[in-house]
Amino acid sequence: MHRFLGLAAASVAAAGLVVAAPADAAKDKGGKAYGAPFKAGPDGGDSFSYHSAGSDGTVTVGRVYPIPGAINCTKGGPYAKLLVTPKVSGQVRKVVVSYDSAAVDNFTFVMVGLRDTKGHWYGTKTVRGLVEGSGDVTLVPDHQAPHRGPLVVEFGLQQSSACPNADAGTLHFSKVRVYS
Repeated sequence: MHRFLGLAAASVAAAGLVVAAPADAAKDKGGKAYGAPFKAGPDGGDSFSYHSAGSDGTVTVGRVYPIPGAINCTKGGPYAKLLVTPKVSGQVRKVVVSYDSAAVDNFTFVMVGLRDTKGHWYGTKTVRGLVEGSGDVTLVPDHQAPHRGPLVVEFGLQQSSACPNADAGTLHFSKVRVYS
């Protein structure tokens, strides 16, 4: 199964079915940059899926589910994420996550989130659609995160669950920049 999912991701990219998604560009310099090794974050999926998030920044998810649903599809779409715990001295204005080597189909999403260690979320950004090559994802928090407690930037891939489906995505996260 793992070999098939890797071949599926490579086939999507090679067939030219992946086009560049609009990426948010970081316009100003500064901020605090974080790179590999990254910490492992949450991951999961069902027995029909594959998910991996390496400390080098490479994240891959895939699922091949052959059974059509009569009424509803089963749960089980894979997800794999990495974490950065930034050291901030003020309110976080934005988080910019850079990636390269992307081959992500339109049912796999690039996700970036900002939360604290107590489970309070301050914002998420999702890039949907086909993603190829390199780019940036910029998250501007919905709410201001307190700068007194530890914050966590969570980033990775998540896939929708469909029936039947054969979807995959892989990319390499190279840098996380936090602006406060």
